[in-house]
Amino acid sequence: MSAPLLVLGAPLLLGLSCAPRHRAESVQPGDSVAARAAGLAEVRYRPAFDVPPGDPDQLVHAVTGGQWDQGLASAAADLLALHVDRGSRIDAGTASQVAARAGFPGQARFLRTLNGGAFPQDLVDELIGAAPGGGPIDLGLARRQYEDGTSLWILGWSRHLADLDPILRDPPLDQALPLRVDPTDPAMEDADLRLYLAPPDGPVEELSLSPGVARWVDHFHTPGEWRVEAVADHKGRESVLLLFSLFVDAVPPTPAPLSSAPATVENPVQAEQALFTQLNALRASHGLAPVSWFPLFEPLVREQSAFMAAAGRAAHVLPGVTPGVAAKAHGYAFPFAFHHEAVATAPTAQEAMDLVVDSPAHRATLLCQACTMATIGVALEPVLDRPPRMFVTWELIETPKGTPRLIDNLDR
Repeated sequence: MSAPLLVLGAPLLLGLSCAPRHRAESVQPGDSVAARAAGLAEVRYRPAFDVPPGDPDQLVHAVTGGQWDQGLASAAADLLALHVDRGSRIDAGTASQVAARAGFPGQARFLRTLNGGAFPQDLVDELIGAAPGGGPIDLGLARRQYEDGTSLWILGWSRHLADLDPILRDPPLDQALPLRVDPTDPAMEDADLRLYLAPPDGPVEELSLSPGVARWVDHFHTPGEWRVEAVADHKGRESVLLLFSLFVDAVPPTPAPLSSAPATVENPVQAEQALFTQLNALRASHGLAPVSWFPLFEPLVREQSAFMAAAGRAAHVLPGVTPGVAAKAHGYAFPFAFHHEAVATAPTAQEAMDLVVDSPAHRATLLCQACTMATIGVALEPVLDRPPRMFVTWELIETPKGTPRLIDNLDR
């Protein structure tokens, strides 16, 4: 499964706070009206049919399928409070934190620009380039104007891939919640839906879902932040439909102000080794044995990252370019292994790791219990007009039939 794409920018909803426990316990799970009346935070889409005039209205009309979402708009506005200066850089960890605090259930992505005050058409163009195709897109926009006339714009957007019934963002301990996921694309009605739950500690749990049918989940027996992800598998292609947090009997952490540290271009080989060290540290923290580096697949994994970097897109398969590491490995080594792969792109290798760990489905890949070996490939995006992004491929393998060996050229 590929990781969500991080785009520079992220919001923070500072106005949300953890409600007193006795008030939360008086509201039945899924009761959106009672929750709002009690002043409780929810995980829910907040579409607005009456779009605010001015810049919001212009944004919605500029994006095909665009719809104004009050949650994204509030988050984008509060994000400005984290900017210690105009050049502050938004990292993956902050992006995740602030979207979780906002209670936005989609894969929130954010863009920022600093201009002379005009409507940020460059952000709209970048959004359209990053989200080709049809379907509804949730939008939010915020602006800060400085004394010299320049403006800092934050644009939040997310493909509206599924509907989710409102639920409490801060549920009490041991309370069951009804989770119902409805894909918005009619073609996804026959998709295989899975729900991943990542507790504050312990292994990731995987549950099955049926489209349009509520499933009561009563796993929340540990206080802290639970990361929740809904994934659809349609004809062999996996899509992340929803990604959000539930703060069970806990107060959401407050993100730190953003810094403006200049971006440095990392050495890909050094980044690979640093990521491998972090991978085994993550496994150790979950009580799993470390994996060993498997050099045989280095060419395949590094090639996959290079293909992704050239295409500017993180994916397991790039049609017309490469069928992916697992497919190529079948003609490269024998006996065949079982491949567990995660891919991601971010400005730095650390942020790529943060993205993967932040996604329960991807975290489960890194925590593959049966895997004994791994190879990691990193490639830099071939661009000159901006700092290059890093494209990363994690390839963990389990080898029940023995360690793969290179197939001799005469046997191919």
